[in-house]
Amino acid sequence: MITVFTPTYNRAYSLPNLYDSLCKQSFVDFEWLLIDDGSTDNTQELIKQWELERKIKIRYLFQPNSGKHVAINKGVKEAEGEIFFIVDSDDTLTDDAILTIQRIYEKYKNEDDI
Repeated sequence: MITVFTPTYNRAYSLPNLYDSLCKQSFVDFEWLLIDDGSTDNTQELIKQWELERKIKIRYLFQPNSGKHVAINKGVKEAEGEIFFIVDSDDTLTDDAILTIQRIYEKYKNEDDI
């Protein structure tokens, strides 16, 4: 499994584009882990709505505002996937992005120098 990790802070306006691109992935063995770094907008409500849709696996954690670096460190600790893939809240992915990562990982995961 791959952990797609997104640190976020007051990005409810940009997260829908990322969510839509994750829902279109051709490879579905991934979790979307979001660490909300103290948002005061409607980020939490938006993500709760998506969790109810059950289109993709979503894990959402809220923390008091501590900075992106703290959110990333928490994300690494909380990740369930073998691969930790950071995607910022204003990014989107091509439909085959996670599949491409998985294929490359499978090809090289047993290489001693990687």
